[in-house]
Amino acid sequence: MLADGLLGLAILSAGVVYGVDVFFAVVGRSALAASEEGAIANVMAHLHQVADARMPIFGALGMLTTAAFVVASVVGTPSSWLALMALAGLLVQLGLYLRVAKPVNEVMKAAVQQGTIPDNVRALQNRWDSVIVGRALAMTWAIGCLLLARAFR
Repeated sequence: MLADGLLGLAILSAGVVYGVDVFFAVVGRSALAASEEGAIANVMAHLHQVADARMPIFGALGMLTTAAFVVASVVGTPSSWLALMALAGLLVQLGLYLRVAKPVNEVMKAAVQQGTIPDNVRALQNRWDSVIVGRALAMTWAIGCLLLARAFR
């Protein structure tokens, strides 16, 4: 019963991050590419300001409950292996975020707080965009593995 609750919470929490990353991979990237630099700087800086404060709750909860499910599962079962593979996907997504996206977020947020537009706003956005498909794929992998783990319970 505990394991089922952990798995459900892992799916819901990781699902929030999955939805955001897929949205930006499918919709946001194209919309931003067609936007003016000032609009990109302003909107993305404010989005990052809010998201960087709120999204870690969902990411951390998804990761912790996935890890707890791995521990609570019977070792060697398909569910435990699938949850371990899901955890790997979550870690890949986090690594891409921390290494590439977060530094861009910080530059954008600092600029909007100073009332400026970075000279390289398009390059910054391109750098952020360069990992969003990978992040979305890592989250798709993680959610898929969690859903399959649930099916094997």
